[in-house]
Amino acid sequence: MILTLFIAFIILLLIGVPVAFSTGIAALIVVILDPTLSARLLVTRAFAGMDSFPLMAIPFFILAGEIMAHSGLTQRIVNVAMALVGHVRGGLAHVTVMANALMSGVSGSASADCAATGSILIPSMIKQGYKPAFAALITAFSAMMGPIIPPSIFMIIYGSMAGVSIGKLFIGGVVPGLLIGLSLMLLVAILVRRQSFAVPTTTFSFKKLFQSLVSAAWALVMPIVIVGGILGGIMTPTEAGIVAVVYSLFVGFFVHRTLTLKQLRLLTMSAALSSANIMMVVGFASVFGTMLALGRFETVVMNVLFGITDQPWLLVAILIISLAIIGSLMDEVSTAVLFVPTLAKIGAALHYDPVHFGVVMVLAIMLGAVVPPVATLLFIGCTLAKIPLSAIMRLVWVFLIPLVLTNLLIAYVPALVTYLPSLF
Repeated sequence: MILTLFIAFIILLLIGVPVAFSTGIAALIVVILDPTLSARLLVTRAFAGMDSFPLMAIPFFILAGEIMAHSGLTQRIVNVAMALVGHVRGGLAHVTVMANALMSGVSGSASADCAATGSILIPSMIKQGYKPAFAALITAFSAMMGPIIPPSIFMIIYGSMAGVSIGKLFIGGVVPGLLIGLSLMLLVAILVRRQSFAVPTTTFSFKKLFQSLVSAAWALVMPIVIVGGILGGIMTPTEAGIVAVVYSLFVGFFVHRTLTLKQLRLLTMSAALSSANIMMVVGFASVFGTMLALGRFETVVMNVLFGITDQPWLLVAILIISLAIIGSLMDEVSTAVLFVPTLAKIGAALHYDPVHFGVVMVLAIMLGAVVPPVATLLFIGCTLAKIPLSAIMRLVWVFLIPLVLTNLLIAYVPALVTYLPSLF
């Protein structure tokens, strides 16, 4: 059953069928070939996969991110980052990392962060003398903080499918997300030391910093309200998503006054399409996952892993590398939905804390977003920089180093993830 399922799935992917439909059609083929399975299973499992209260948070967070991004938020956050680190060597590259870290607390989506900050900063970096490939890469890799720093759409997917507290996953991603930013800033500092574009064009000013913080205050407070409400037991993640939408509407209409009813209609349609795409993947992947469960896929995987080694630290490293490779061949949502149930069981078998293991696996899955050939974030960065993907292939592996090292660090030092959740 499992072999037929994966062969059909891979063939469908190779001939260009979208991932969501590839999973559903592959499951249908197995149902047709196996007389013990009922076609009703396809419908019931697809709807059961989408019928999840925590997953309802996804469209609300997507809509809140869309509204905040179209309320002049991105430029205000860039101004804060510029006031903080714009004066150091390689200033605009550091600003890109800092801006994405701040944007992560608003949208929860790596693609949204990459497009929003990149549309402003990539042209600015190129104009200042940065190579287009460098500008595209630092923007794409900085956006990796989006699904790690709360709120995070991927943490919602992982938590709902693995039965792990979404609130604890949120707060557990704070330190790893900041470590990603610091590691990228260290890499930038190394790369720009011998480059002519490293000369800063601004000077540090407490006055400018204060003014930029005041201007972006509503955006910076938003993640505190959302995550604080969840951790304080005041609201569930889904309710927090609704609060985020109401908050963003208030900011857009009454504070910044940059949002109109016509724009709101367009943003709602955009958020609905994005949410529908995710939920379609979740629904069909749930059918695919049911087939994997019936074929005892997790047992097969664990037998293979433990056949290689029985050392948990080595097994986790193998999982991280495997997920990065799988993620390079399909989008991150599909990878997460297909493999999270199996990953959760492997984590339990290895006696890992579920929150710690979840954060490690989410980052490992997100590595696929910057590993060619699929590399969603790299394509966004290259499009904004107006260069082909081939132009960045030589440097992409250099930028992967800090991300892989950060993933291994949080995997082997659990306190980096578990300490903050333990306080709540």
